[in-house]
Amino acid sequence: MPEQLQKILNNVREFFTTLDTTKKLILGGVALTVIVAIGILSTISLQKNRVVLFKDLTSKDFAEVTKKLDSLGYQYGSSDTSVITVDPEQRQEIVTKLAQENLIPAGVQGWELFNVDKFTETQFDKDIKKYRALKGAIEQSLMTLRSVDKAYVNIAFPEDELFSSNSSPVKASVILHYIPGVESLSRKEVKGIVNLVSRAVPKLKPENVSVADADGKIISDFEEDLEKERLELRIVQEKLRIGEEQRIQRLIDMRNTLRWLLGGEERVDITRFEYNLNWDKESYKDNSVSPVVAIPDNPNTPYSELKLVDGYSLKVSSKETKEDFKGRGFTPDGPAGTEPNIPPGYKDTDYQKSEYSKSENINNYEFNRRVSEVQKQPWKIEKINLSVVIDGMWEKKEREDGTGYDRKYVPVSEDELRQIRKNLEAAVGIDKARGDQISVITVPKDRSAQFAAEDEELRKQKAIRQMIIASLVIVLLLIISILVYRAIK
Repeated sequence: MPEQLQKILNNVREFFTTLDTTKKLILGGVALTVIVAIGILSTISLQKNRVVLFKDLTSKDFAEVTKKLDSLGYQYGSSDTSVITVDPEQRQEIVTKLAQENLIPAGVQGWELFNVDKFTETQFDKDIKKYRALKGAIEQSLMTLRSVDKAYVNIAFPEDELFSSNSSPVKASVILHYIPGVESLSRKEVKGIVNLVSRAVPKLKPENVSVADADGKIISDFEEDLEKERLELRIVQEKLRIGEEQRIQRLIDMRNTLRWLLGGEERVDITRFEYNLNWDKESYKDNSVSPVVAIPDNPNTPYSELKLVDGYSLKVSSKETKEDFKGRGFTPDGPAGTEPNIPPGYKDTDYQKSEYSKSENINNYEFNRRVSEVQKQPWKIEKINLSVVIDGMWEKKEREDGTGYDRKYVPVSEDELRQIRKNLEAAVGIDKARGDQISVITVPKDRSAQFAAEDEELRKQKAIRQMIIASLVIVLLLIISILVYRAIK
């Protein structure tokens, strides 16, 4: 420790020891007060300057806004129940969040007043400056959204009219450019933008605010979206209704078939019935070529009578040409009395023997052609999966002691299963080419409870019969005793 500092500390210590207790307490209190004051001043100096978020608020608006700020986790301050201050860097973001929740208090403007007025400014200049400031404040607020890269706002202020009934409403349009990776905004975010713009502009109603994306698509037309959703919901409900009706109808046909074949449904369990419909619209052009049929097939016979014409086609046109030339050709000699203009030697060869022949035979055949434009129904069966479990028959015989039945299980034969499967395929409309599946098997059903109840009922009936027989014997003995007694007497 330096010698000079050591001397100072020694002097302070000697001075402090010369003081009495009262002076020591007063000096300690002063030092403590100075330390606390320094701490408070340092804390205040470290705090950021806050800006006014809203002022002149009602008690209701103050409570709603502060409650929302607490839930969003923002720091804020308030001098009373009418003024709220926030961090200046968070002000635009907070305003946007509150606008999404429709919590902007009525009368709060989304732009700031001008701090400097020019001496030569006219009222028109002030109006233009006011419009630009309002437009810029709204655009700046919109660009604080995480999904928005740029925002452009245009506001249409109508000219003042003498009568309010003749004045046009204030209108605004907003164009948003999303950040890369964002394709659309949620309905809640769009409503927040509409509320923000409508509250920031005087006399602007939310229904007069149009919001569009960079492609020019209106995203604030909630009525159109709502009607589209209602239409889609009705379509889905109609599809479900038709599908359920078709499923129930085939289920009824299937149960009727099983009831007729097995005498009831007590032995049948439908473990699975999957009925899928395909709602894809299909339209195509069919251009088919087929051979010409001379004799069609009779579907009522087990053999085929189909017979095609020779060559599988019909002759539709023919052309036959035949030419034949023999002998001397004609060579003109010119006018009478003149020598022909023929080279020497040609006349001798001209009259030699010559032949010419031509033969042409053309036949045109045509197959059966069919050109059709097909548009299928709005729905079709995509796939059917059916699984049926059938219980066999139980043969029962009463035991000699009468305590129950001896039972023997008789499964359903393969021929019966094949017949049931065939009838179910026809009733439900199974198409194996479509990929439909059907399973019909026989499995013993657990009837332990039923058998126990039947055995118990048999024992009860036997006990009742024994009681009736015993009662009849007693009555008969009583009658005989009475008759004997009277005869003896």
